[in-house]
Amino acid sequence: MMNKRSLAAITTLTVVIGGSVPVSLMSADAVSAAEHQLTVNQGKATVSDNNKKFTDTGGHWAEGAIYEAVKRGYVTGYPTGKFLPNHKVTRAEFVKMAVSALNLPVESSSNDSWYVKYVDAAMSSGIFANGDFADADWNKPLTREEMAKVAVRALGSVTKVEENQWMYLATKNGIIAGTSSGEISPNGATTRAQAISVIERMLKVKNGEKLPADKYAVAAAEVLWHKTNIFTVAPEIFNGPDNKKNTGINSWKASRLQFEGKDGTIVQIDELIAIDWNDLKDPNRELLPTTDKLLYRSNNGWVKFNSKLKGYVLVCKARILVNKNPKGYPIDDRVNLLISGYNGTSTDSSLIMPTVIQSIDPNKKIYGLVIPKEKFSTEGFIKLYVETISAGAPIISQDLATSILVK
Repeated sequence: MMNKRSLAAITTLTVVIGGSVPVSLMSADAVSAAEHQLTVNQGKATVSDNNKKFTDTGGHWAEGAIYEAVKRGYVTGYPTGKFLPNHKVTRAEFVKMAVSALNLPVESSSNDSWYVKYVDAAMSSGIFANGDFADADWNKPLTREEMAKVAVRALGSVTKVEENQWMYLATKNGIIAGTSSGEISPNGATTRAQAISVIERMLKVKNGEKLPADKYAVAAAEVLWHKTNIFTVAPEIFNGPDNKKNTGINSWKASRLQFEGKDGTIVQIDELIAIDWNDLKDPNRELLPTTDKLLYRSNNGWVKFNSKLKGYVLVCKARILVNKNPKGYPIDDRVNLLISGYNGTSTDSSLIMPTVIQSIDPNKKIYGLVIPKEKFSTEGFIKLYVETISAGAPIISQDLATSILVK
């Protein structure tokens, strides 16, 4: 049950759900092309003659979802004849929508705040838990991450979710898309249209439907979760079907991104970003210099990248937080990124072995590897790890991921 003391200080809010007077208007959020495309891919609801036609939804990207939601009865329009699809949604409004859409049992409440019974129903059914929101102000605009928590819990398959994993689970299930290419805006506000679209998708997933996912949003959500996207961008290498409990994505632990040498030197891995070189729309390509300024090392020296090269570029952002031996570790703004378990040698004509990359653009210095997609073999297991760049000092290393990859 909800804490009554915390509710006492919350001002009662009249909302449009159920047909009452609307709250004051807020500025509209921009809706991404990815969000629009995800909705289009999942089909638009047919608007029957019995549905009320709103004056502000014609041609809106969520028009079909809006009328489907109205038909289901968990949301209504405004008395003015408008729906205000870009109006921000509060936490209370969204929980009420979700509870109503899921047909959860709601008990009457003696509390003056209209939403208490819906919050209690959400808690009783497990689609909301104490601590999901930062505070108890139910009149605050709902953030996208808060929306993800309710939606993912409503799927009923959640057992243990790590910190910052909610957006990953929501995007991977096709429930939430990006606000722009490769952007998920976890702290961004949620509009009525976005809230309804998420609830409609949530209902489809609960009914066993597999929805298409915005792959760039999933990759961004993976970075938010555990500081890498390698398991989303290059799953066939790092997270293939042969991986078991302690391999693939399950081998990556955020706690291992900071590690210490015997002398007390502390190394921090900030991010490990994978870029699909052959995907011209990969949003992380902006991290790379232009093609003519990006090189990889072969047996015959440095070779320029080209459009025919098939591979993934891994960029590692790392630093030494505490350097107990500056002379022994003279370079403290990067580490060596390595991968073991591949067989073969690199040539000028093809890439069959992971190798280091180099940028000759002074404005875009990058450090990492390029990993081939084809013409390589493995020993069955591959290991991704990092090492300090040492000048006579003991090398400090850390394993980051282990994958089963038979090819």
